[in-house]
Amino acid sequence: MSRNRKKAKTTVQSPSSTACHIKKLPIELLAEILLYSKSPKDILALARCSKYFCKTLLHESNQFIWRYVRKHCILEPLPEPCARFTESSFAALVFDDGPCEMCGKIVSVHKSFAVRLRICSIDCESRFDRLYSGGSRTKETHKIFEIALPVLETPSLSSIHYWPDIPSTFRYHDWISGLQDYLDASQNPVQFEQFINLNSRKGAEIKIYMQMCVALQKWERKYYETRTSTKEANLHFSKQLAAREGLNFWDLMNTKPYTTLFRQKNFFLETIQQSDFEVRKADINAELVQLAECRSQRAHETGYSTCRQAVEKHYNRLRTLKKELPLPCLPSFRELPTIHQIQQSTSQSHKQLDTMLKSEPISTLIHSELAKFHADAKNELAEVLGFPNWKSPSVKKLHPVERLSARFQCRTCHRVEAKYRDFDSLDYAGAIMHLCSVTSDKSKSVPPKPFNAGRFEKDTKAMAAIFALLQICGIEDDEVGSHELLSVIGPRITCLSCDGRIVMEPLDVIGHSHRHESMSLALLTSEEVNEILGPYPLSHGIAARLTIKGKSSLAMRNMKIYACRHCAQAKTSTSVTGTPLEITDLTSSPNTNNDTASSSSSTTNKPDAGPVVPKGRQPTLYIFDGLRSHLQERHNVDLIRDEDFICTKDLPQLTG
Repeated sequence: MSRNRKKAKTTVQSPSSTACHIKKLPIELLAEILLYSKSPKDILALARCSKYFCKTLLHESNQFIWRYVRKHCILEPLPEPCARFTESSFAALVFDDGPCEMCGKIVSVHKSFAVRLRICSIDCESRFDRLYSGGSRTKETHKIFEIALPVLETPSLSSIHYWPDIPSTFRYHDWISGLQDYLDASQNPVQFEQFINLNSRKGAEIKIYMQMCVALQKWERKYYETRTSTKEANLHFSKQLAAREGLNFWDLMNTKPYTTLFRQKNFFLETIQQSDFEVRKADINAELVQLAECRSQRAHETGYSTCRQAVEKHYNRLRTLKKELPLPCLPSFRELPTIHQIQQSTSQSHKQLDTMLKSEPISTLIHSELAKFHADAKNELAEVLGFPNWKSPSVKKLHPVERLSARFQCRTCHRVEAKYRDFDSLDYAGAIMHLCSVTSDKSKSVPPKPFNAGRFEKDTKAMAAIFALLQICGIEDDEVGSHELLSVIGPRITCLSCDGRIVMEPLDVIGHSHRHESMSLALLTSEEVNEILGPYPLSHGIAARLTIKGKSSLAMRNMKIYACRHCAQAKTSTSVTGTPLEITDLTSSPNTNNDTASSSSSTTNKPDAGPVVPKGRQPTLYIFDGLRSHLQERHNVDLIRDEDFICTKDLPQLTG
């Protein structure tokens, strides 16, 4: 039987409150301070601060404080409370806010003190149906219990007529309850006599109560009318003051010193004088100066943001139109002198900036500055490759960073953009466009940094593989047009270091080289390629399409139409007849000579990875994720590439 486990109680530490020094005052001194307040509302608020003040101020011996403040209230003294109220409860009746009985909105004005009714608006008043007005239809017998019920002091807040000169209006449930008591008592003559006597006594009390409520209603109406007129007068004075001092009216009203003064004067029904402003003028001016500085800074930041957005838009336009290629990354583009100066033009609109960037003079300046950027970047990256201060008088020699063998990796993040995912390294265009995706503190958002050649290192594996590839193809690395010559060769390169006879495009060697510590390559003839590939030629870009996110790629991955080329193209005992070349030193730094790749006179026979698929027999089919698991477990291939698998159906037809 399992035991009931209870969670351990956690001790909740109450927040330490600051010491209340007013508690340390003697009651005589506290009373002297409170007698200077101009409204019982202040004493009521203090009494509700803590149990200490509640017990102290509600004590019978301290009722003189409430009484004195009530009689010296602002505007005019409050009426004397009737016997049913203490001084504190009377203050709560007058000054407490309450919800509107129709919509629940908190309001401070009473429609009726007698029946404790609050209505917030004329609309709510028109929909309020919980009142009963007998008027002239009231029966004489009903007056027996009606005299003991409270009624509305006035029909509406705008009326000049008050009780008892108006028809009686009761709360509906009060009148129904009184009628029921009347009917019950009328069944017994003795009880009815007692009922009449009781209501007579209550009627006398209600009369005194109603007189107090009428006086309160008149006081409240006068108070709010005076407060409204005082607020309008202070508002008019504030507008004149702002015009006289040359200030913005709303800025003046929103300053803390003047807002406090405005509210305080309105509360005490006093008008603001020029002397009140002069006392606070220094503080108000200091806050207005700070406000002006904040607005100026905000306007500058808004203009700067507009300039940066315009520059980014122009940068994307250049990329879309394929102008000034290769372009550096956006942070480097922003640091061009002309662009940097334009970004400081915070007073111009987005349209003006866009027109300026499209103009011929600015385009010419940007072109010349980009040319200087490329010259400096090439020299810095050439030094990374081992070609410091490289110069050549021949126009037929490629710059070291423009050669096929120029491959770079980022020291900081060791990642590449999606465009270079198949190569797992960067060329010159990729290096100047690269933005690091890793920061030292991942919890902070660090803005991307401009290009810096010191963040890059050469990709020795890829460079050694390219040197070997160019050697077996008979192409000079620094020869102008070497890119075109290599692309003409087509898918005739085979990796002798893999389990199977893997055939690939020449540039696929760059990404494939990271798979092996030591890799051998061979150049095949077209007949040998056709014999190895059979009915399944290489398809470029399928692996990238299948590994992206999306419903269509997920549907294609779940189709059982993929096969392993390492198994289907497994090696036989017959050696490869193509020209083999083994890369013996992948960690050495490739230089102008091609000694890093040495030819081997014979092909190294690799052990078979599995049974050879007989000709004419269909290879084993997998779903794509199953194929990835197979390649990882059987052939130690972590990153699947186009040359690793066969797709037995045409994917574009499947997606259509």
